[in-house]
Amino acid sequence: MPSNERELARKAKKQKKQQRTRRIIWGVIIGVIILLTALKIAEIDFSAVKDKLTGNDGKLAVEIENSRGVYPLQLDSSKDVKMVSQNDKLSVLTSVSYTSLNPTTGKSLNSFNHGYANPIMKNAGNYAFLFDQGARRMRLETVSDKVFQSEVDSPILTGSVCKTGNVIYATKENNGQSNIYVVNSSLKNLMNLKVSDGYVVNTAIDPSGKKIAYAVLTSKKAKLITTVYTMNVGDKKVKASFEFSDSILDISFSSGGLYVVGTNSLNVINGMKRQKEIFKTGSVNTVCFCYSNNNDLIYIYSKYNSANENFLTHISASGKVTYTTELKQKPKYVSCESNEISVLFSDRITVYSFTKGEKKSTYKCDGGVSSVSKLSTKLFVTRHQLIDVIE
Repeated sequence: MPSNERELARKAKKQKKQQRTRRIIWGVIIGVIILLTALKIAEIDFSAVKDKLTGNDGKLAVEIENSRGVYPLQLDSSKDVKMVSQNDKLSVLTSVSYTSLNPTTGKSLNSFNHGYANPIMKNAGNYAFLFDQGARRMRLETVSDKVFQSEVDSPILTGSVCKTGNVIYATKENNGQSNIYVVNSSLKNLMNLKVSDGYVVNTAIDPSGKKIAYAVLTSKKAKLITTVYTMNVGDKKVKASFEFSDSILDISFSSGGLYVVGTNSLNVINGMKRQKEIFKTGSVNTVCFCYSNNNDLIYIYSKYNSANENFLTHISASGKVTYTTELKQKPKYVSCESNEISVLFSDRITVYSFTKGEKKSTYKCDGGVSSVSKLSTKLFVTRHQLIDVIE
């Protein structure tokens, strides 16, 4: 009997050991199945899920993809990449293509090869106006669709677009004159103006699409003079004209005036008739500038060309300098989104408050970064032919 009891006890112990081994093996198998299932789920294209979670306002309640897994992103082989924020999207122009990107997913919303020899892009609201400077082709795009594509009769000199989709552009005629046209988003002609006193170098159209300005370069007494004209769309006579001895880099309407940014000067024209000198000619050196979503001017200048000390300013629509922030290093680029200003230096990006000009945060970067746009908490940058993200 004792030997039988020992044998039964031994068999019971062996059976328990076998059961424990089987449980371990099945646990491993179940774990492998769970892992394989998770890997399979990771292969799902979440864009379809994202579409289902998109409301009528086009916004997502949940961000599905991590942008770090998408970037750096190369759109084509071109190294000449221009990127600007457009609402909550990115508009990217290269020497080969135009692309509207969803920055969260890195996916194209609208893309095509433009075939332009000298592509220029101007943006306002939901619109991007593209033209081949010196040639005859132009097109208007939204972030998701083509609005129009057209070939005009004469080479295009310059142009601009407003938030309503109205477009202004200037052409060079064979007789040495220039023509200025204003069309709406259906290509309906709203204005046609002949300019005979010089070469049109800049155009602007106000946010409502009802006012225009244009800058004409002429020579007087062996000196180059730029004259800025203001008009209402549809009028036959100009409202006013203003002469500048400085080279004019840009003209742009704000909510209440017209900014005239020169190489060595800054002026605001209020009410289309009254000139206000912010920085007189020769007192500043324009380093870089941009405009806010409300069309206010962010202007960075130095006292002279090689100065290390630079100054960040916000210029209101009335021409008031609301603040001046000193920068210890010369910046390469500036952009403004929402209530933040992003300033690119050779080794870093510093974000400043739009309302007060105070420093908020700094991010390290390399010298290859050429532009920056801040959307939400992420900095999107161009680096050679790549678009990358800094979080």
